[in-house]
Amino acid sequence: MFVVMSDSHYDRDVVQSIKSKYLNEATAIFHCGDSELPSSDEIWQGITVVAGNCDYDSGYHDFLTQEVEGKKVLITHGHLFYVGLGLDRYSYFAEEKNADIALFGHIHQPVAQKINNILYVNPGSVAQPRGKYDIKMYAIIEIEGEEFKVSYRNLQHEPIPELQFRL
Repeated sequence: MFVVMSDSHYDRDVVQSIKSKYLNEATAIFHCGDSELPSSDEIWQGITVVAGNCDYDSGYHDFLTQEVEGKKVLITHGHLFYVGLGLDRYSYFAEEKNADIALFGHIHQPVAQKINNILYVNPGSVAQPRGKYDIKMYAIIEIEGEEFKVSYRNLQHEPIPELQFRL
């Protein structure tokens, strides 16, 4: 089980809350950018984080890959792939990187879908939600064989009933 959050926009407390809840339970914790915190902040110990379009600290990477539970996870913010216009560009990149799971942020809306056998997840925003779901949220991904369980949670760590997926 691993945790994905994004777009915290200076809200260090929400990052700390999620980290504290899952640090000893999750196999990995990811932040998909736009934290607007320094890359040297101690909060990133135990969290894989990338640069967003609002992160100007050169200590962040534009994308990273990491093996988690036998799957190759690709993480980026998404702005460099124009994810607001769709996942085409990002999906080409994810295929080039041989990713099993591709995480991204930027659009502040939940996305959980499979394209060409790669799972794409946007965890929504823990600070500034947009779109249909006006709920500050993050995602939990569980790997069950070849199936993925994606569970969106509110900031009270409760599942959001209409945002539970098996893909």
